Amino acid sequence: MSYTINPDTLSSLLYPVSYRSIEPSAVVQQQIDVYVGGSLAGSFLAAQTGTSGSSAVFDTNVQSFLYSDVAPVTGTKTSFFGTLDTYSLTTNTDVIKSVYAVSKNQTVSSAGFLVTSTASQNSSTAYVIPSQFYGDDNDFNLSDFYQPSANPFRFLTTNNQDRRCNDDGNIFLSFVGRGVNATQFEFWTKSGTSAVTIVDLVNSTANNDLYSLSIGAANIFGSTAVFHAGNFPLSSSAYSFYEVSVGVYTGSYTRLSEKIQVNIEPNCSDNIDLHWFGKYGGAESYQFRGLIVDLQTANADIINISQPWNVAASPRANSFDKTIIKTNQRVNKRKQVKCNIPHEDAVYVASMFYSPEVYIIENGKYVNITISNAETLTDNNRAIDIEVNFEITYPNKPTAQL
Repeated sequence: MSYTINPDTLSSLLYPVSYRSIEPSAVVQQQIDVYVGGSLAGSFLAAQTGTSGSSAVFDTNVQSFLYSDVAPVTGTKTSFFGTLDTYSLTTNTDVIKSVYAVSKNQTVSSAGFLVTSTASQNSSTAYVIPSQFYGDDNDFNLSDFYQPSANPFRFLTTNNQDRRCNDDGNIFLSFVGRGVNATQFEFWTKSGTSAVTIVDLVNSTANNDLYSLSIGAANIFGSTAVFHAGNFPLSSSAYSFYEVSVGVYTGSYTRLSEKIQVNIEPNCSDNIDLHWFGKYGGAESYQFRGLIVDLQTANADIINISQPWNVAASPRANSFDKTIIKTNQRVNKRKQVKCNIPHEDAVYVASMFYSPEVYIIENGKYVNITISNAETLTDNNRAIDIEVNFEITYPNKPTAQL
């Protein structure tokens, strides 16, 4: 049983996860068992899809068995959104799953009965991540994101440009962990000199796990980790930027990934941190700075009650008796954001508008939100910056009901 177009070593739920099996002509169908994350996810019967010479061809797509097992899921935060305000490396088992299929041939006996073979064929094991596909990325290729098919390989982000971050900022980068066991931070001072810190990821280079690494200024300055060389500076005050990559350490460091530069900027009270489920199945992070307006809306169903009367004494009831009330009351908090961003960030920010999972950081905690009324130009050759407008909608607040 062999792979067809997908999966490769790493595949995406965007594509059919298909297998091809070429069998003797007497095989009329196959029993297919699908294993996701090492457990049986389901079984079905696959019909013959064609012939090749005198042989029967079975093309089997198991994609539908994967959706319920791979994040994003309802009611819980996807694991690649890491720990806030300190260094962390998280293993993200909910966004990458192993998958393989087992087939058993079925033939018709001379007595006319369907007979299932006791012999089974196992496919090779592949891994699937939940990429969100949209836009014009016809060149999207998952082989760009792991070793050794790509060298350097890419992080699972659509923002491969320089990042900007102040001391309050959290940034997370997700990556496929095959072949890597270390992270290098190179800190550049304002005078132009640099110092290297190499962090031990404390993992095996032979795994196919997906990891998220915290690289924001709030995550690393003053934090601790297991170091191969150097350490994290206590403060960002002496530095203008730093560069981050992952690779392999065997007494010396070899970079295997792309390198991301993070420019350190002054703290600003007019900024918010948003994190979202990215289109390539990894964590995305961005600091927005500009006009931020807080709004609150209250809605309810109005019920008018007939004016009660005091039957014993005849006069009307008191004026303060409740004759009009609200029911099914809803109180909703919103933020309107209007800011300018660099050209190179426009398409990246637009990816947040499509995301199934978005968080804002408030009081040191993740708060689940949705993005609505979003509008941005993705390019304007006459403008220095791109204007972005969107609205953040919070969950309804609980209210007392009559």
